[in-house]
Order: sequence, then C-alpha cells, then structure tokens
Amino acid sequence: MDVLSLKAAGFLAASVLLLCIPAPRTIRLGLLVIANLAFLALLHPLAPAVFGAVTLLAYAGARVAANAKGGTAKAAVGIFSILIGSLLFVPKLGIFPDGGGHGAPGAGFAANFAKSPAYFAGASYFTLRALQFMFDAKREGKVHFNILETLAWNGFFPTLLAGPIERSQHFTESLDTLGKPCAGDLIDGAWRIYIGLLKKVVLSQIFFTWAQPLVEFEHGVRPTHLEAWTSLYSFGLYFYFDFSGYSDLAIGAARFCGIRLAENFDNPYLRPNISEFWRTWHISLSSWIRDYVFLPMCGKSSSRWRPHAASVGSMVLCGLWHGPTFGWALWGVFHGVALSIHQQWTAWLRKHFRWKQKLTKSKIARAIAMIITFHFLAIAWTWTAYATTGVGTTWRFLLILFGIR
Repeated sequence: MDVLSLKAAGFLAASVLLLCIPAPRTIRLGLLVIANLAFLALLHPLAPAVFGAVTLLAYAGARVAANAKGGTAKAAVGIFSILIGSLLFVPKLGIFPDGGGHGAPGAGFAANFAKSPAYFAGASYFTLRALQFMFDAKREGKVHFNILETLAWNGFFPTLLAGPIERSQHFTESLDTLGKPCAGDLIDGAWRIYIGLLKKVVLSQIFFTWAQPLVEFEHGVRPTHLEAWTSLYSFGLYFYFDFSGYSDLAIGAARFCGIRLAENFDNPYLRPNISEFWRTWHISLSSWIRDYVFLPMCGKSSSRWRPHAASVGSMVLCGLWHGPTFGWALWGVFHGVALSIHQQWTAWLRKHFRWKQKLTKSKIARAIAMIITFHFLAIAWTWTAYATTGVGTTWRFLLILFGIR
C-alpha cells in the first residue's frame, strides 16, 4: 500500500475513528492490534504471520530473560535473538528457489514475498523493537508490557514502514491517551502531515530528478563533471527529505491516534561532525545502535582500541541491517572509520583545551566543518546507490566526480 495514496488516507481515517470509540483501555488496545494487523495484511498477505511470530518470540524471550539469572538469561536472549533475526535476514539473502519447477510447491510465492520491499521495510523495524524488548527485560529483570500491549506497540501501524523505532518505555507514556486525541493533537498532527507531504511529494522528488545522472550511471549514462557533483548533492538531499518526510507523516498520524512519538530528525546535515550527525539523523535507530550494539561491544574493557573496533563493527551491522550487500557494508565501514577518527580528534581536543575553545567559538571553523561533514556523507551514500552492479560502478562514478576519468 502506497502511504501517499487515498487508500492509506482512508485507512488512517478509519483507524482513528475506530480507536476513538468510547471503550475501556483494553478494548482500545485490541482495536489497535486489529488495525496493525490489517495494515500489515495490506502490505503482504503473510506479513501479519511474520510479525506475529517475531513479536511472540520476543515476548517469550523477554519473560524467560526477566526471570532467569546470569548465563541462563544470556543464553535465552541469544537463542531468541537468532530465531528472530533469521526471520528478517534469511529471506533477504535471496536463497529461496524461484518457483520455476526447481523448488518445493509454493516456493515462488515465498521468493516473491522475500523480495517485497514493503515487507522488509516493516520487518526491519518491528524486529529491532522486538530485540530491544528482550534486551531491556534481561537488563531490568522485568517485563513492562503484557502480550496485548506488546502487539499494539511493536506493530503500531504509522511506524511500520520507516520508523521511528519507538522505545516501549516512551510509548507507555501515551497509552492512556490512545484514541483520545485533544484539539492540540489534531492541529499538530495535521501540521506534521502537511510538512511530511511537502518533503516527500515535493522536495524529495525535485532532488531525485536532479540526482538522475548518478542514478542512471549504472545504465550507461555518463554525466559531465558538473552533473556528477550536482547529482551527488541531490542524492543526499533526496535521502533526507524522503526519509524525514516519512517520519513526519508517522508522527502526525500517531498524534491523530492520541500517541506522541519521539522525534527522529533534527537538521542532521547542518552538523559539524559525524558524531553530531548520528545524534540527529534517524535518532531512534542511532540511539538503538548506541545502546544495544556499540556500548555492549565496548564493554568494560580499558583497551584504547576497543571503542574504535566497536564503532566500525556497529556501523557495519547498521549497514547490513539496511541491506545485506557489499555496498551497504562499505557504507558502514566508512561511517565507522569516520566515527573512530572523530573519537581520536575529540580526545586530542580535551588535552588541548585552548584549541577546543577557539574552534567552538569560531563560526568560520564550524561552517568549514559542516561543509566537510556534508561532503563525506554525500560521498558515502554513493556506495548504496548501485544494488545490482555493485561497488565497481560506484568507484567509476567517483573517478568521474573527482575528474580522474
């Protein structure tokens, strides 16, 4: 289902009216679960089953982890994490038969399901939320949600396709107002939906058109030096307006339901370094990676190299979460190395406080840092542009970009 279609608008309106029926909290939660499953079914007939399997596994794993001790809890979380992760990543690897007489009956249907972009967009997000639910239960020794609340939160339909990855703790704060939007919620929700449509329908499409020399490069179109740079900038801006536009739509739709989601973007391209970029770009994902990947990788070791290895490792996993391709892995390496370099730069500034004061107060230094950071980000995006022809195409484009060929 296209989120910009009249069908999607009708679904949102019907869901809001359904949730606003005067009823006890449990009934409203049940109605939200029905709306979530209906939305998933519109994406793909099997999507509700996959969502149900992931969420029930996470709930069972959380219950076991919360009541177990020490190594038993770690083992339980590890086993359930593998089971949940396999439901996301195994189909992405493209190992299903094509159904052309070379596999079991129905293999073609499974293959088409595995290739569905809408399915994977949703699966990626509810899988991360499911893992977070288990990790928090192990760490805190208790489960905050019952099964109905878990299904309502993990499948909250405005967040299924592209986030935000709403934390269960934050979602809890809005459960009492589910289906009870106030006038302020309706006004703010309408404004955020307007902003989201402006970004997705107008601005992202303008920049996508200007990015065509980069997009069509793998099909034999050779851009000029100027066209290459124009398309590079446009490609990065397209990513921002498309992605942040969807977050605005999700936040606005949630406000109509009486739910207040956490913000997901905060002018990330105006940041002077890679660390600040990741604190303001897809905030729900970057904070998830920090809390559940980077910090556990760092551990309590005093090794000076471990944080650098954790930066690269966590960003490579972030890239593979977006897509299990060599291009996305390289994108993760680029970001991980950049974060590692910034760690060293920050450590050096702590030892040279006068330099830190001068650079912090200098508007010129900040402007130069913003320009350098944006160019790094734009160049890094190119590694993800060519899913079919691979990194060789990216390398040839970069040679044209820098006037080498």
